[in-house]
Amino acid sequence: WRGQFEVHGVAHQFVVAGAPEHFDGARLLADTRRICQAAIALWHGPRPKRGSLPHAPRYVFMLNAVDDGYGGLEHRHSTALICARRDLPRLGDPAETRQMREGYHTLLGLISHEYFHTWCVKRLRPAELAQYELQGPQYTPLLWLFEGFTSYFDDLLLVRAGLIDPATYLKLLGKTINQVLQTPGRRVQSLSAASFDAWTKYYRPDEQMPNLTQSYYSGGALVALALDLSLRQEAGHTLDDFMRALWAWRPTTAADTTPADPFGQPISQSQVFAVLQELAGPALARKLRTWVHSTTQQAADTALRGLLKAHGVAVSDEPAPLAQRLGLRVQESHAVQIKTVLAGSPAEAAGFSAGDEWWAVEHGSRRFRISRLEDLAHDVNLNQTQSLVAWVARDRQVLPLTLRLPGPKAPGAAQVWRLKAQDDAQLSAWLTRH
Repeated sequence: WRGQFEVHGVAHQFVVAGAPEHFDGARLLADTRRICQAAIALWHGPRPKRGSLPHAPRYVFMLNAVDDGYGGLEHRHSTALICARRDLPRLGDPAETRQMREGYHTLLGLISHEYFHTWCVKRLRPAELAQYELQGPQYTPLLWLFEGFTSYFDDLLLVRAGLIDPATYLKLLGKTINQVLQTPGRRVQSLSAASFDAWTKYYRPDEQMPNLTQSYYSGGALVALALDLSLRQEAGHTLDDFMRALWAWRPTTAADTTPADPFGQPISQSQVFAVLQELAGPALARKLRTWVHSTTQQAADTALRGLLKAHGVAVSDEPAPLAQRLGLRVQESHAVQIKTVLAGSPAEAAGFSAGDEWWAVEHGSRRFRISRLEDLAHDVNLNQTQSLVAWVARDRQVLPLTLRLPGPKAPGAAQVWRLKAQDDAQLSAWLTRH
């Protein structure tokens, strides 16, 4: 299937392979066009000058719809995308279903993310990638910016395009915040280091990855959020202003010069901080350095709560799901397969190990077979039980592990953030002001 639309004189083509018969191509084209308009407005204003867009005479979205898949890769004048067929818009869907279907929102967020890379990565890019070396890895400490900030803007552009409402956006943002807070590795590895180590750690995941590393996508998105709200509160600017300042930056001295790039402007990490200092002053530049280079994570904790409140968002703490309270990441089928044991968690203290199969629990004089974690809540009163024995299979041995259960409201128990609009005017000013 193929279709086309035009934005500011540039033809945008959409090609979909594997679409079912009931695929609503017209809706996908209309929604993608709104995303493109919102992205162009961010970088160039609502009425860009003729010839100012970094597109070729056309831009192509190439989408491969498969049974189960997700991902994208940006190119200078196109992007290659993968999605699950069930996430495509369908003919005959009532309006409320189309607006609320989470899978379709995920696809639109992917389209927004990869299109944003037209500017942020394919033109404005890390100095280390001024010239591509395709024979091996290229290391840069700036993925927190180029992927993380893009991850912040991808869903924000959906709000500006009118494709999701503020409540849906806050739900998506809360999910990102909780992903970061649930990763012990953020206390071990800085975002700058996570960027640099992408080839050796992020692209080679194992069971200890959450304990030793963090994602420069979600972690960088959180820094982008904190910087955006700080710029609005302290400097009268927005993160849009900062991105446009990076886009307009050009070397001023011989020391700033990087290898010539016919497709865009390479920029170093020190130059990124210098642009922010020129735009908003040294205090915010120092904050950004701290958020990126340290493992104290102020951006994700106290500072971010206050910033969200100042922009019309109430933050409440709610008990985390049982797996998070225990410190486990699992796969559930005929038994609970332990994939990861998080550092500092009750599961680690009990002696759980990645690869264990959790078969049963023993509480008092009773034993229960479990195949899902939620079975625990059916068999044991988790609010009144302090500990139980978990029977696990490891290396063909069956072992008893004493597991202390943290109550959902016990001191130190894992909590999740819930975001809710508190002041609609303040929230709207943040989400719509460029």
